Amino acid sequence: MSTPENQHSIPSTWLVPSAPPLEIDFGCHRGAFLIGMAALHPASNFLGIEKQSDRVDKCNARALRLGLNNAAAIQGLGAEALQPLPTASVSIFHLYFPDPWPKRRHSSRRVFQKKFLSEIRRILRPDGVLRLMTDDAPYFGEMRELTREGWAEIPWDDGRETVLTAFEKTFRNRGQIPNQAALKPL
Repeated sequence: MSTPENQHSIPSTWLVPSAPPLEIDFGCHRGAFLIGMAALHPASNFLGIEKQSDRVDKCNARALRLGLNNAAAIQGLGAEALQPLPTASVSIFHLYFPDPWPKRRHSSRRVFQKKFLSEIRRILRPDGVLRLMTDDAPYFGEMRELTREGWAEIPWDDGRETVLTAFEKTFRNRGQIPNQAALKPL
């Protein structure tokens, strides 16, 4: 469990208008994608949001050990975790392999809902991108339905070098191709 001295917050210099582009890795898990992308793209800041405090602590310790001043993780859950972020402050929002809560009675626990999408739209820059990836086809269908109006799909490949998430590696090693969409707000 986290104690006050190891709680982490968003670096304030990341939120000023002149700050480098900010990318969010929501549900960063153990930070493989977060840390990998920060290492590949030192001109951008990468903020991981994760519900489990021990994972947040490990992500931050790894970023510190690797000297990645452009990577940080905070503890948070759902739309409430996005509320401290200023309007139009995020250039790319990554939501990869969120828990699908496949049982109908648990569907209200899914993170990707109208309120969450509204917060993503608020924090995205006008030219920002929402990137979604999941192996769960029904959940992906719901995500696409929620983004049917007010969002435009753009090519997934944006030309940047990227890293695979731990879940993506697992599924691709099994020969499975995850559902994915890159979207811009209209």
